[in-house]
Amino acid sequence: AAEEMQTLENAIQRDITQCYAVEGSYPESLDYLKEHYGITYDPDKYLVSYEIIGSNLMPDVKVYVRKS
Repeated sequence: AAEEMQTLENAIQRDITQCYAVEGSYPESLDYLKEHYGITYDPDKYLVSYEIIGSNLMPDVKVYVRKS
């Protein structure tokens, strides 16, 4: 599970960077990444914290495993 969690976090970071490179700004939400960059994950299994720090700073992303 830790490996899957890290893979998801890396994928989100990669898409954030790609969005910044293509659009010139960081995505305003995780939903934006899902809609425009195809991020998918199981929300029943993972909780993703996506915190905007500032318009010119990379958002802080953390992935947590939900307890079942």
